[in-house]
Amino acid sequence: MRYKHVKAGESERYNLAGGELTSILATGLDTDNQVSIFDSKLPKGNEAPWHYHEIDDEIFYIISGEVEFDVEKENFLATAGDLIIAGPNVSRRFKAISDSHLLVINTPSGPSENFIRDISTFSDDNPPTDKDKKSFIEKYKIHII
Repeated sequence: MRYKHVKAGESERYNLAGGELTSILATGLDTDNQVSIFDSKLPKGNEAPWHYHEIDDEIFYIISGEVEFDVEKENFLATAGDLIIAGPNVSRRFKAISDSHLLVINTPSGPSENFIRDISTFSDDNPPTDKDKKSFIEKYKIHII
């Protein structure tokens, strides 16, 4: 039997480039590699570049704020209560139009949580190089386009 109680403010946290604060609430170790769950706070203007995941679905639930999404060739604004699902090999990008709070779920778990840990070492002044982006493909099957 397994269970986990994550107390507010006690999860694994990462400050990412652009001011994003992401907390890992559930990992593959917690869920038999079924799902990873992240709590992400995006300041206005924060964005993820065009990318896609080879093996995992990425699900975004907007808790608050406004986030512009491009998924494949569709562009739309997501607001509180909206849910977006981008499956494997579906290109996506997003940008916070206002300070925003998201719950992000990836299934299966693993690649995305380790990707978050890895990119936390970069900053706006020290972005990932082409070599780093290639390693993201090899290690996590996540492609930055």
